[in-house]
Amino acid sequence: MLKFNLPGDTHFVTTKTFANYPFFKAINCCDLFLQNLNFYRNKYELKIYGYCLMPDHVHLLLNFDLKKFPELTISNVMHGIKGRSAQSISTYLLSSSETGNRSFYASAGIQSRQGIKALSTRDCLKIWQTSFYDFNIYTHKKLREKLNYIHKNPTKAKLVDDISQYKFCSWRNYNLDDHSIFKIDIINI
Repeated sequence: MLKFNLPGDTHFVTTKTFANYPFFKAINCCDLFLQNLNFYRNKYELKIYGYCLMPDHVHLLLNFDLKKFPELTISNVMHGIKGRSAQSISTYLLSSSETGNRSFYASAGIQSRQGIKALSTRDCLKIWQTSFYDFNIYTHKKLREKLNYIHKNPTKAKLVDDISQYKFCSWRNYNLDDHSIFKIDIINI
């Protein structure tokens, strides 16, 4: 799929885990992803307008300044985020498996050490599918539509009955003024 890098456009990105594995059922994996997302926010001065971590995929609404970073593309940004987070999550999971952290495996849907090995190559877990979906947003109406889509995802997937119960979603930032999980760049919707 072609990726467009137009100045000023916000990117609606969806990226899926390898084999749709539910890594993000585990709070530690969510925390590690958000730490790495924050690293790239600071490195490239990203504006992050929305996010939602689902068990097997992630939605992001982000923007970057091509005047400050003319060589930067959405593919570079996502390659960095996915690569760094995969390394952190893989290291955590493999060290957890060595110490026998069975409660973690249960929360992530991993049944055994063999379940971990099935996802790994050369002692490194494959966390992400190689590609990602990117949609350029160039109107306020489309931005609002995508933000609403992201925020409805956890209830639509029946992960919670009420979105206010879902921890890893920017709905909390917008509606509860709760920035304790992850700070976003609030936009007027």
